[in-house]
Amino acid sequence: MKRVPNTNMDNNKLKNIIEAILLASYEPLSVDKLFKIITSKDKTSKSDILSAIDNLQKDYEYKDIEIAKVASGFRIHAKSEIGDYLNIMFADRTPRYSRALLETLSIIAYRQPVTRGDIEAIRGVSVSTSIMRTLSERNWIRIIGYRDVPGKPAMFATTPEFLDYFNLQRLDELPDLPEKKEPMDLNLELDDGPLEDQDLSGKANEIILINLSKKLFVVRPGDRIAQMVLCPIVKGKFKEVKELPRTIRGKGGFGSTGK
Repeated sequence: MKRVPNTNMDNNKLKNIIEAILLASYEPLSVDKLFKIITSKDKTSKSDILSAIDNLQKDYEYKDIEIAKVASGFRIHAKSEIGDYLNIMFADRTPRYSRALLETLSIIAYRQPVTRGDIEAIRGVSVSTSIMRTLSERNWIRIIGYRDVPGKPAMFATTPEFLDYFNLQRLDELPDLPEKKEPMDLNLELDDGPLEDQDLSGKANEIILINLSKKLFVVRPGDRIAQMVLCPIVKGKFKEVKELPRTIRGKGGFGSTGK
């Protein structure tokens, strides 16, 4: 016997049902998915669902959790303001990603579609297979085609899961890239004379500093923070001889001190 859906769906009941479904779901849910779930037992419309979600968002306005719309639909999550507390709670389970992985992901996100060759040309180093595998396993990137050039390299782009993870609905919501600075001119105009005798202060006025320790390091005006070390390139000359001269190493030969 076919079950007839109920016709008396109260607005508050619909709102409570949607809230419970979103809380129980481990992934964002679209309006279509919510509609399919709810209409399996009750009668409602997609417009009613959207109205209930809007009312829920107003209810959550002054709470530390919110109903957010991401690429795949709606979900309930904590607001960014309390992220530091959650990071402490989940410190042992928070994944750590290398700078190389994040740089690779950023290039794909902002320049997509790109090939591995494109990524390597931008970063200046080869792309590790493990990095591409990790990004694929997280469902953050996918192959969307193959470039029509010799070798047919795969072209990569981001996925809806990538947008969901970073709380985005569309790619145009990505933050703007910082303005590109002019590269530092390393072609120093040197005076005549030996390089070691010249004052190079002020010739190159931009230096990137990376503090790898956990302690604060303060750089004050006038501090010496870098130096140039010049090393000669020594080229050895080989001469073929019939026998080697006797050495102080004795009978032990090369590698022996004779003691």
